[in-house]
Amino acid sequence: MHIRHQDLTTAEVRSSHLHRLHRVTLFSAAICHITQGSKVIIQDDSRLVAGSGELIIIPANTPLEIINQPAQNGFRSDLLLLSPEIIARFKTMYVQDYPPANLTSLCTPMSRSLTFMWENVLDAVRQGLPVGLQEHQAMGLLLALLHDGAAGPLLIERRYTLTEQVRQLIMLSPSKLWTAQEIARRLAMGTSTLRRRLQRESQSYRQIVE
Repeated sequence: MHIRHQDLTTAEVRSSHLHRLHRVTLFSAAICHITQGSKVIIQDDSRLVAGSGELIIIPANTPLEIINQPAQNGFRSDLLLLSPEIIARFKTMYVQDYPPANLTSLCTPMSRSLTFMWENVLDAVRQGLPVGLQEHQAMGLLLALLHDGAAGPLLIERRYTLTEQVRQLIMLSPSKLWTAQEIARRLAMGTSTLRRRLQRESQSYRQIVE
């Protein structure tokens, strides 16, 4: 089931069998919640398993391998796609500096505020409420993610090379003494993955920060 309404799209995914998707790339940022079963997400050398107690933050233009694993009653998940325009408006309105990050992967626990705002935005889109009300609920969800230190992966423009993503991140807070470990954590990847992918682009972390 898909329901589309301008800057927001919701989808419900159901499956009774294990379903593997190779090299999936979403062109819009997405947030996913598993309601039955579990989802495995593989990104380079990183592998994580998400269940019903977490939200999955999927940045735009990020290639992933995804495995949907059904429970006894099958697999079910809700997906919210956020257009680049709504992310840009959120950054303009609410993000003055790059936020503190608690996220070390693409998953974040479902706090009370996230649970509340997640249910509200899904209801708003699925019930076809006026566009302004839908966007208001989406901004509330993004603010809840920001408050929980989990909005970082949504704030970087993933259509750029990794080198440019690192530069964007540094320019959001140029006075900060960035480390490779901190950059990697903000981009939701391991430090070794960061260094390896920069090397593929004929760059190094040191070259960028200097």
